Amino acid sequence: MMNALQNGSEKNASPAIGNSPTTRSLSEIKTDLFQGPYQGLGDRHQILTTHSGGIDCFALHDPDCLAPLLDHYCQAKYPQDDRRAAISMWSQWYFGILLSPVLVLAAAGEAVLTFQPNFISLTTDDNQCPAGFDIHDRQVHELKEKSIPPDPWAHLECLIDGHLEPMVASLAASSKVSPKVFWSNIGVVVAYVEKHVLKNTRVSLAPLINDVKRPDGNRNPMVNPYSTKQSDDGNPSRRVCCLRYLLTSVDICPTCPLAKL
Repeated sequence: MMNALQNGSEKNASPAIGNSPTTRSLSEIKTDLFQGPYQGLGDRHQILTTHSGGIDCFALHDPDCLAPLLDHYCQAKYPQDDRRAAISMWSQWYFGILLSPVLVLAAAGEAVLTFQPNFISLTTDDNQCPAGFDIHDRQVHELKEKSIPPDPWAHLECLIDGHLEPMVASLAASSKVSPKVFWSNIGVVVAYVEKHVLKNTRVSLAPLINDVKRPDGNRNPMVNPYSTKQSDDGNPSRRVCCLRYLLTSVDICPTCPLAKL
């Protein structure tokens, strides 16, 4: 079901005819797309034609690679606090910076993004906190010319199965935190992008957070990141606590379910 692209093998496509997809470089798509309502959103994503000095995100699927990074971050930022909460905070930086521009590229640009080794690399600050991502430039398909908009599950399958799922597994193994916490952190980002960022797109991200099951029948771990019940102050509550309340130097999250009790 994945729309895998062969690196370096695509030729520049001629103007789209009928339902044929166009093919352009990611750098061209990013330059054209991140204007107007999306201006500035991709500032932390650099499209490179040369090797990145960052950490290959696929290497982070291995807890032996990820854990030392997390240990450094926890000691530098929250030496006296609960390590689990600190790692959840790290993941919020990671998924927040990674996903917002990527989801716009996929939903508004309708670009087919193939997540595989050496495609995207993480850059960090001195505390090993996620600071940005370097993406290897390549030719990708755009589906805007197709009469039927792409299904979000199929369109983003490579991102979800190829990176998010193994990344959550690695985070859970490195922290002893339930995978539900990390999937909830992802779902919150998807919900925010769908509600507040995307403008007049054919692709809706709503199924990713509304469908109880994925198309293959398996449970959707991103479903309903927020509770259906409103609190007294009118703000939504997260369905799964992100553990931020355990960080003494950080204000409690305004959507914390524990704060509503």
